[in-house]
Amino acid sequence: MGERLPEAWMVEWQRNGRVEFPLRRWAFLQFPVGLVLAFAAFTGSRVPGMLDDGNWRYVAYLLIAVYVGAAAMIVWQLVTQRPALVVDRRGLHLGRRRFMAWSEIGGIGFVSGPGWIRQLPIHPKHVWAKNLVLTQHHVNDLSAFRVWLGELLDEYRDPVS
Repeated sequence: MGERLPEAWMVEWQRNGRVEFPLRRWAFLQFPVGLVLAFAAFTGSRVPGMLDDGNWRYVAYLLIAVYVGAAAMIVWQLVTQRPALVVDRRGLHLGRRRFMAWSEIGGIGFVSGPGWIRQLPIHPKHVWAKNLVLTQHHVNDLSAFRVWLGELLDEYRDPVS
C-alpha cells in the first residue's frame, strides 16, 4: 500500500475501515542494513585475530552473536514485512506496541529530513507523551500521506476538544 496513490488508500479505507502499510523492503534495506554492513565490515576483519588471542576470545564470540542476531532480525523483518503501520477507525498502530488513538492526536507535523530518511511526526495532545514518528519504511510519499491522514483526523477528531 505504501507505493500506491492516496486514492487507493481511500478505496481500501471505505471498503475495510482500515489501511495496512507493510514494511517496504527496499526502503528498509537502505538505512538500517547499510549501518549494520558498515559496522560488520569495520569490525569483522578483527574477529579471527580476536579468536586466536585468549584475552579477546569471549569478546569475539559476543561480536559473532551480535552479527547473527542482527542478521536474523533483518531477515525476519524482510520476510514478514513487520512492523506494519495500520490506520483504522480507532487510530494509528505502528507495530504491536505503538498506538495513538484519534482522540489523542494533537496534530500532524511537517515532513522533514533528507530524501532517504524523511520523517513525519504525529504529535500527541498530552505534552509529555512521545511523538509517533512515521518514516518512508512504510509510505513512499509522506507528503501525500500527511494530507490523507489530516483528512481522516478531521473526520475522527473528538468534537469536545
